[in-house]
Amino acid sequence: MFHKKNLGSDGLVVLLCLLSANASAAIIEVPADQPTIQQAIDAASTGDTVLVSPGTYIEHLDYHGKAISVKSANGPAQTTIDGSSTGTVVTFQSGEGLDSILEGFTIQHGSASFGAGVMLSGGSPTITRNIFRDNAQGAGGFGAAIGGNGSSPIIERNRFLNNSCDTQFLSGVVSFVNGSSPLLVNNIFKQNPCRAINMTLPTEGAPVVANNTIVQNSVGVRVDARVPTFGQLYANNIVVGNEIGLQVDFLNPGNEPTWENNLVFGNGLNYSGIADQTGLHGNISLNPRFAHYAKSNFHLRASSPAIDAGTLSVPNLPPTDFDGNPRVVDGDGDGTALPDIGAYEFSP
Repeated sequence: MFHKKNLGSDGLVVLLCLLSANASAAIIEVPADQPTIQQAIDAASTGDTVLVSPGTYIEHLDYHGKAISVKSANGPAQTTIDGSSTGTVVTFQSGEGLDSILEGFTIQHGSASFGAGVMLSGGSPTITRNIFRDNAQGAGGFGAAIGGNGSSPIIERNRFLNNSCDTQFLSGVVSFVNGSSPLLVNNIFKQNPCRAINMTLPTEGAPVVANNTIVQNSVGVRVDARVPTFGQLYANNIVVGNEIGLQVDFLNPGNEPTWENNLVFGNGLNYSGIADQTGLHGNISLNPRFAHYAKSNFHLRASSPAIDAGTLSVPNLPPTDFDGNPRVVDGDGDGTALPDIGAYEFSP
C-alpha cells in the first residue's frame, strides 16, 4: 500500500493544521509502493511526489499531463533512468506545466529522432538537477537530450555530457522549435559531439539562455535567424573550447538575437554568421580562469574576469547558481553585487 498521506487520518489536530491544497498529497515510493516509476506515475494524482530509490530503471516514462514531481531520493549519481537505446526516455506531450517536475536522475541511452532523453511536445515542465548523458538523436529530428516543440519549460542546474546528434539544421543537445520560449539557466554542457543549444523559432519565440557553462562541444549556441530573433536573450554564458562558439545561420539584417555579457573564448571560431560581439553589450573574450579546466572543474578562480561581469537584466534569473549557492554575490569586493558569468557564482 503506497503512502497516500491523507493527512486527516491522524486526528483532528493534524487535520486542522494541514487542511490545505496539499493536505491530500501523496509520496509514492519506488519500488516500495510501486515496482516501476511509470506505475507510480500512473497511480499519482495532482500534487503527489514519486520518490525513487537508488538504482537503474530501464523505462520509458510519460507524465500523461499530471502535475506531479518525480524525484530521486539520493540524486543523479545513484539513480538512473535508462532508455536502453530504444526510444525517448521521458515524454511530456499532454500540456504539462511547470508544476510537472523531473528532478535528480541520470537520464541515459535514449535514442530517437525527436527528444531522445526528454521529448516536449506542448509540455512545459520543470527539469532540474539531472545528468543527461549518452543520448543519441538521429534521422533528421532534433534534441539529443531535450527536444522541445511549442514548449516553454524551465531547464535548470543540469549537466549534459556526451550526447550525440546528426548534423541537420535542427539538431542539438537541447533544441527548440515552433513557438517555444524556454528558460535555460545554470546548466553545464561538456564534450557533446553536437551543437549544445539550438533554437529554430518563429518571431514570437522568446527563449532566455543565461548563466550556462558550455565547453568542448561542436557548437556552443546556434540560432536560426531567418525571422526576427531580437526577442531571444543569450546572457551571462561562458562559451569556451568549442569548435564554434556562437553561430547564427540565415541572418537577415536586423534579425539578430540579443547577446549580453557572455564570455566567448578559445573556440575554434568564436563567432560564425554574426559579427564579433567582443566589447559590445558587456561581451568579453578572456580566459575564464576555471578552477581546473582539465579536470572539468568549472568553478571560477578569484582572478577570473567572469566574476561580477554579468548582467542583472535577465528575467527570472534564479537566486542560486548550479551548486545552489546564492546568486548574486559581490565577488570582486567593489561594493556592487552583480552576477558572475557562467553556471557558478564565485564567493570570496
